Amino acid sequence: MARIRYAIRSLAKAPLLSLVVVVSLGLGIGANTAIFSLLHQIVLASLPVPHPEEPMLATSPHEFKSGRGSTDDSGNMEYVFSYPFFRELEKHSAGIAGLAGFRSIGVNLAFAHQTVSGAMELVSGQYFSTLEVQPAIGRTITPDDDRPGGGNAVAVLGFGYWHDKLGGERDVLNQRILVNGWPFTIVGIAPRGFDGTTLGQDPDVYVPMSFKPRLTPNWDGTDKAEDYWIYLVGRLKPGQTRQQGEAALNSTYAGLVEQHAQTTKNIKDNRRARYEKSRLSLVDGSQGHSSIRGDSRTPILILMGATAMVLLIAMANAANLLLARSAQRRRELAIRAAIGAGRGELIAQLLTEALLLAVAGGVAGVLLGAVTLKLLVAQIGGGDQIYYLSSQLEWPVLLFAVALSIVTGLFFGLYPAWDGARVSAAVTLKDESGQSSGTRGTARIRRALVCAQVMISAMLLIPTGLFVKSLVNLLHVDLGMKTENVIAFGISPSLNGYKAEQNQALFERAEQGLAAIPGVRGVALAEVPLLGGDNWGNSLEIEGRKKRDGDNSMVNEISAGYFAQMGIPLISGREFSERDSAAAPKVAIVNQQFVKKFLEGRHPLGIHFTVDKLTVEIVGVVRDSHYSSVKDPTPPVYYTPWRQDDKLNGLHFYVRSAVEPGGTIAQVRRVMHTIDPDLPLEDLRTLDQQIHLDIRQDQMVLQLAAAFAFLATALAMLGLYGVMANSVTRRTREIGIRIALGATPHSIRGMVLREMLWILGIGLAVGIPAALAVSKFTKSQLYGVKAFDALVLAGAAAALAITAAIAAYIPARRASRIDPLYALRYE
Repeated sequence: MARIRYAIRSLAKAPLLSLVVVVSLGLGIGANTAIFSLLHQIVLASLPVPHPEEPMLATSPHEFKSGRGSTDDSGNMEYVFSYPFFRELEKHSAGIAGLAGFRSIGVNLAFAHQTVSGAMELVSGQYFSTLEVQPAIGRTITPDDDRPGGGNAVAVLGFGYWHDKLGGERDVLNQRILVNGWPFTIVGIAPRGFDGTTLGQDPDVYVPMSFKPRLTPNWDGTDKAEDYWIYLVGRLKPGQTRQQGEAALNSTYAGLVEQHAQTTKNIKDNRRARYEKSRLSLVDGSQGHSSIRGDSRTPILILMGATAMVLLIAMANAANLLLARSAQRRRELAIRAAIGAGRGELIAQLLTEALLLAVAGGVAGVLLGAVTLKLLVAQIGGGDQIYYLSSQLEWPVLLFAVALSIVTGLFFGLYPAWDGARVSAAVTLKDESGQSSGTRGTARIRRALVCAQVMISAMLLIPTGLFVKSLVNLLHVDLGMKTENVIAFGISPSLNGYKAEQNQALFERAEQGLAAIPGVRGVALAEVPLLGGDNWGNSLEIEGRKKRDGDNSMVNEISAGYFAQMGIPLISGREFSERDSAAAPKVAIVNQQFVKKFLEGRHPLGIHFTVDKLTVEIVGVVRDSHYSSVKDPTPPVYYTPWRQDDKLNGLHFYVRSAVEPGGTIAQVRRVMHTIDPDLPLEDLRTLDQQIHLDIRQDQMVLQLAAAFAFLATALAMLGLYGVMANSVTRRTREIGIRIALGATPHSIRGMVLREMLWILGIGLAVGIPAALAVSKFTKSQLYGVKAFDALVLAGAAAALAITAAIAAYIPARRASRIDPLYALRYE
């Protein structure tokens, strides 16, 4: 304790130095804490279930899954199974602790006369027991509730939906909730923090899987072995290996595959034998499976690396300041050594001071990190509640911050402590100036630290410049359509119990009502939302062309006049009209990529292709326009009239306004409320807002990278200023003599600035190659930019040179004004 009290008194004698160190470290530790919280929640965290190391996800080879396939964020085609296969595996799963199926689907939820869009998790009867999840209130779904062909119409509410939408009232139990128009009795509430096994899906309601045919109009999903849509999660028995679990399930799966291979016609003969030998595999399910985790991993790791570099610069600054302070304290340390203090005792005392500064910086960092995390979560959510992300610092993150503070203190405090403790009492006390011969070596170390700071700043500035250029490219990419003043939203009347013929009447009524709004120039309809991340495709066979593997095209069903309303140029042929009804011949319009991939130079108009046993004639060609996202290249797309689909469940509307869309949105709500007040409007926003939503991750990475680069550069230049100021102070006598001998102020400033240029040059010489290596890691996050960009390199170097010149100018100016008489008396 005595050592700590002495350290506090010592630091209090240099309040400005202590404050600068604490603030620098606080900024570095705070940035690392906030980004590590995102890393922990999105990339590292296990499922919030007991013994998360035991759950396993089932996979099987996707190459044999011909037929209908439907996937979501829970995994690609390898992870989905058909309903008949799952039920057989479920019946013969005694060899493992449990096996369950699940699938998330969008639904309309109606409770207490309020209808909202939400997410439903279809789960089998063993879902909650397999994951060992206990309800917060009531009970969970059991095998009796999920009997194939029967079961109980019960529902378990997600904690977020129950707490935020229903007020968290316990009396909701045993009340009725309508899920896509079907009544279910609420029997339980899922526990807080459990949002299923897929990060980001956040189910509002869990219902038995056996009720799927009633809840998804026009898609039974339970009647065909070629309909793949169910994800499987199992739990191993205690002590059971993955291989043992696979063997237990494959004893049933092998027979299913063999039987299916002999009866299905969708698998070619040369692949049938391979299919019969295929087996199910189990993979680690401790984190579930989520595309959000995969998509976010690289950006978060990039930001984590950036914050680590900021902290390194902050530590170098702290080390520089402590070295400068130890030089000022050499007389004090020499006296302590002369009266008996050993080198170990001096190192311990100086290291204690460094650790105190690090702890204070850690406290400041935790407070700053908590604020930063709240801002990051709000930005990621875009105003929506993100249940899978907490805006509070959790215990693992706090422990990380504590450990980081201690490591930081040791890292920047060790060398200054060792350097200060190796003072020679005889030499220091003899030298009236307090300058020992070791000071020159210490100055070299301080310059080396600033060179490292310049290098790290370059490693941050150059990738940030690439991100800036990438975002500029994204904001100016030609989408192939006009997006200004377009209001977008979707409706799914089938989820409210509408029949197919009622859907068509509703769509037409909505289109007419929206077109009648004052200031509306036109209305376009499409089944697949533009730039919404959806990819709806089909395999097809082109007339006059031998079918090949990979003959797949994206598809969209649209309204008459769609391309004119969306500003997509028609190249040849015609647009759809009202005459293209269900009774008319099947027609399609294709884009340029479709023509390029499938027609191989042939004139497209009049050519037929076959999809799902329907023959369609090409009647038009349109210019390419982006389909799924801003960043993805345009795929081959064919468009068909929505009126020719008698099983359409929902559509998206695009309302083009002649004025700013703010007032028009209210009119859109009014018109749709008049048509059906219980029909939720899905994703109501402008098309420009949808574009910004699509590139939101790129914007966030850029903003954070730019902030960290600016912070790192500011800290580096602060370190450069300190070294140059110390150099001028150390060389005061030399500079005074030079001036006395006739040196001009200009030559003195040049002498100081040349020292700065050496530091800057060495830092850039090492930093630019290192930055190019780092930029290769960020390559996947860039759009239309190469990792090596001469303009970005020149800009980063110029920015560092200008800021370095500013940092060095004040010490250089002070050096040029030194009074020779004062300098010759300087000690």
